[in-house]
Amino acid sequence: MRRTTYRPVGRVNSVSGNGRTERVVVTAALVLVALIAVRLATMGSMLGIGLAVGVSLFIVLLSALGTERTGTLTIAAAFVTAPVYKGISPTPESPVTPTDLLFVVGFGLLLPTMLKRRVELPFIYLIGLLGMFVTGIIGSLVSDQTYASLFALTLWLVVIGGLPSAMALWGPTRRTIDLLLWSYVGGHMVSVLVAFKDGPGEQGRYGGLATHYNYFAQAGLLSVAILLYLFHRVTTWPQRWVVIGAGLVSAYSIQMSGSRAAIAVMAVLILMVPIVERSAILGFLLAMGGALAFIALPLLVSITGEDSALGRLAGGGGSGAQYSNQARELGRDAGIARFFDHPFTGSGVVDLFEIHNNYLEAAVALGVFGLVAFLLVLFTFARPLFGNGPDRRLCYAVWAYIGFGATTPGLYDRGIWAPVSLSILAAISWWNTERRAAGTLRVTPAPATVPS
Repeated sequence: MRRTTYRPVGRVNSVSGNGRTERVVVTAALVLVALIAVRLATMGSMLGIGLAVGVSLFIVLLSALGTERTGTLTIAAAFVTAPVYKGISPTPESPVTPTDLLFVVGFGLLLPTMLKRRVELPFIYLIGLLGMFVTGIIGSLVSDQTYASLFALTLWLVVIGGLPSAMALWGPTRRTIDLLLWSYVGGHMVSVLVAFKDGPGEQGRYGGLATHYNYFAQAGLLSVAILLYLFHRVTTWPQRWVVIGAGLVSAYSIQMSGSRAAIAVMAVLILMVPIVERSAILGFLLAMGGALAFIALPLLVSITGEDSALGRLAGGGGSGAQYSNQARELGRDAGIARFFDHPFTGSGVVDLFEIHNNYLEAAVALGVFGLVAFLLVLFTFARPLFGNGPDRRLCYAVWAYIGFGATTPGLYDRGIWAPVSLSILAAISWWNTERRAAGTLRVTPAPATVPS
């Protein structure tokens, strides 16, 4: 049988305008943003005028750089805003956020590149998505808020299925992946600066640009996970010290937030590093460091205060921590009761916020079969971390979500799924390696990433 090889197209030069599809995309994008600029300028407010200027600058950028480069920068802008996507929205309850619009525009501009690639997604991932779709439809029909449930289900499937699939079809170079991840970390650094500027809020906790202290902690935790990947992408020690410095700031932001769960998950991530890197020496050093930190915990608590993450983890935090514990217990009990009301069909993707546990939320919304499907998707993203692929460290972000997701609502949180979506690239590489070893890989698909 003839062996088919698909040529990687991660570096297509879209500025030259080759192909009818690209010309159509450029024309449509220019017309659309021009209309948006005109509409914003006629709003009469300073915000409208400012947005109109921004859209006009986007037109100039698109004309100067072409679709692929502008699309890449637009996706990078989406990653910048992702850590604080609710905080920069018109209202925290807005169903569509600036981050969503940037993703839509960015991938729209990258469509000519994406159409030239053929990518086979992992079979387990596709089974999981199909299971979530089917059980989600059933749960929505059972729910007394069918349309609201269908809308929420659509958002969930877009971030857990559409966004990773778009990343796979795009096939960014490793240098582009670095740009996206540094953009996310940069967005969180801005939020940290705002946190220092605004000072602490209730209970002495900091929130930055996020709408809740726990979301601020979540962005810090994911930044730490991202920097565990970026540390191995730089080659000189001055660059690595920049990564280490950003990691220390991200870790301190978790401390500032007062989130007990985030600091515990961060500790687990760090303890996972020797296993991932297969280093006994590193494991010994981390174990010694952990022992010293445990011994010094009372001193650290006295320095950081009882309202800090360490203080709350050690039993401090006063009435605020007690209230948080009670709220989580009530949400958990209510979620378990709802699950047993509809254990097989689920009751729809609605009224889940108070449950504060993604896995219980999935069980309530989709039923037990939908929960299994959701876990299959997470398994696809998480498994490559313990493989040998060059991109496996992208999956640190998945493991951060797996741990933190048990304590906070975030089924379709774009602040989570923006960095987590990149793990599909590692999953595709791992899956192809497994198929090649089993002799079931009949063609050579385009690589998930193009080396750079």
